[in-house]
Amino acid sequence: MKLTLSTKRGLVAVAVASTAMLGLAACTGTETTSVSSSASGLESGFGARAENREAYFITYYNPASDAFWAQILAGAEDAAKLGNLSLTHQTADADPATMVTLVQTAIATNPAVIFMPFNEGEAWVDVACQAHDAGITVISYNVPAPDTAGECVSGFVGQDFYEVGGIVGQALLDSGKVEPGDKVLITAEEPDQPYALQRGGGAFDVLDQAGIGVLPQDQWLRVGGDDAGALDALTSWLVANPDVKAVIPVGGTPHRNLPAALEAAGLSDVAIIGFDTAPQIVQGLKDGVILATADQQGYVQGFQSTMQGVLSLDFGFSPANINSGGLGLITEETVANIEAKDLQGIRW
Repeated sequence: MKLTLSTKRGLVAVAVASTAMLGLAACTGTETTSVSSSASGLESGFGARAENREAYFITYYNPASDAFWAQILAGAEDAAKLGNLSLTHQTADADPATMVTLVQTAIATNPAVIFMPFNEGEAWVDVACQAHDAGITVISYNVPAPDTAGECVSGFVGQDFYEVGGIVGQALLDSGKVEPGDKVLITAEEPDQPYALQRGGGAFDVLDQAGIGVLPQDQWLRVGGDDAGALDALTSWLVANPDVKAVIPVGGTPHRNLPAALEAAGLSDVAIIGFDTAPQIVQGLKDGVILATADQQGYVQGFQSTMQGVLSLDFGFSPANINSGGLGLITEETVANIEAKDLQGIRW
C-alpha cells in the first residue's frame, strides 16, 4: 500500500472552538492518558532537539476492549518513552464522527504530530489536511490514507491487506477443508471499510478462481466492533447457514468470537482461518478449532509509526511507508512462539 503524492491542497481554514476541549470527554466518552520519558535525549539529539514534543495517538477501536488495538497502543507508548515524546492517547471507540472531533480538538492544542488510522478512508481526509495546514505532521497506521490525502499525510505503517488476504485464501485451499462449490463466508466488523475490502478481496479472488463458492462482497457479514453483538450476529448466521464449510474473519472481532459462535450454533466441522491475534484466537489455534491466523503485528504498527514521528521531529527525516509484515501464518504448530505470558498485549 503506497500513498501517492498529489498536488498540494489549498489552505483549509481551521476553526475549532476552544470550548470543544472542555466538552470532549462528555461528548465522546473517551479517556486520555499521557506517556512521556524523563530522559533528556541521546547525544545525537534523538529525543531532545525538537521543543514541541506533544503528540496525539488516536485509535479507531478501543484498546481497553480490543486485544489487537491494545497491541498497537503498547507499541506506540514504548516508542514514545524511548523518544521522550509526550503521547496523548484517545479512542474514537468505533465511531467515525468521534474520530473527526478528536482530530479537530487535537489540532486546537497545537501538537507536533498526530497519529491516526484511516478506517473510513475519504471521510477523514479533510480533517487530516486541516492538521497538515496547521503545521502538524500527520502519520497514518493500520489503514492507509487514500491517495486524495496527498501530502497531508506524511507516512504509513501497516500490512499489505490484499497480499495477506491472498495468503489466507491460499492456505484455506491448501488445507483441503474446502472443495469447488463449497459455501465460504467472509465476515468483518465493517465489510465496507478499506481493510475489509482489501483483505477480503485478496481471499475472495484466490478462492473464486479455484471454484469455491465464496459469498460475494454484498453478502459478507457485518458484526460491528462489540464482542457481544459480534457473537450474536455470527451465531444467528451460522444457525441459518449450517451448510457453510469455512468462515474467513478479516477482522479481530469476528475472529475471536467465532469459536464460541460455532459452539453455540452446534457446528463442529466448519474451518476458520483469519486475521489478528487475541487470547481466544490463541486458544482456538491450540484447540485445533482455528486453522491459522495472519498476525498483523499491531505492536509494530504503533511502535514504528510513533518512532517515525520522533525521527521527523528531531532530525527532519521524512516518514516513510512501511509494511509492518505479518506475511507468515500462525498455526497450531507455531502458536507457542507468541503465547508467552509476558508477551500478552504485545503479540496476542
